[in-house]
Amino acid sequence: MPFPKLGQAIVACALVLTILGTQSHAGTVTGTAAYRERIAVPPDATLYVELQGVSLADAPAVSLAAKRYAMDSVPAQFELTFDDELIKDGHRYVVRASISQGQDLLFTTDTAYPVLTDGAGNSADLMLVQVQGGSILDDTQWTAAALNGTPIEAERRPEINFAQDGAFSGSGGCNRFNGQADISGATIAFPDNMAATLMACPPALEEVERQFFQALQSATTYAVEGDALAFLDAAGEPVVKFVRTR
Repeated sequence: MPFPKLGQAIVACALVLTILGTQSHAGTVTGTAAYRERIAVPPDATLYVELQGVSLADAPAVSLAAKRYAMDSVPAQFELTFDDELIKDGHRYVVRASISQGQDLLFTTDTAYPVLTDGAGNSADLMLVQVQGGSILDDTQWTAAALNGTPIEAERRPEINFAQDGAFSGSGGCNRFNGQADISGATIAFPDNMAATLMACPPALEEVERQFFQALQSATTYAVEGDALAFLDAAGEPVVKFVRTR
């Protein structure tokens, strides 16, 4: 009799439809990236484009999608694919981009380009500005997320801020510190004689702070990817991982 097979087919179709109905769908943000200067970028330059959620005040932007491209022409085309389930009504989403040669930042967006919500579409034409010398760390602020591969769970996490030409300041979680780092390309060296306050700290914060200062002293190189920063030791192992807060 054909009915049992027909019933099985109906059940199978229903199951497939149920599965497909629960799957999330991919969305895309497209656009171009350009700059006004009539100069060519080096042949090994790369374009980095990122879709970020920026709804939470005083919190790091959340990366939803990112992609790196060889910078073959100006303007450069980009396309970012993201999970539609990540997009929430009433939240804000922006696209940012930068052009780098190795660890040297050449161009960057100096404004956030809104997309997806609040009347914004799913495309953006980005205009980048030229970076005048300095380091990719200039005018940035970071909060430590992990020390020697272990997430930091202290009440107050260490922070570090970079001004211009290697000048830095911050907090180990209890004591304030400042100094002048030697930054060249992707290499970094912190001074032995950092100025720091000498406040008494709770034992837990004191231990995190001690490890943090030791990690700074052992750092020889750094790497930046979007809103993430890592200091690495001479063996190439990450000793501190940060998230950007500015």
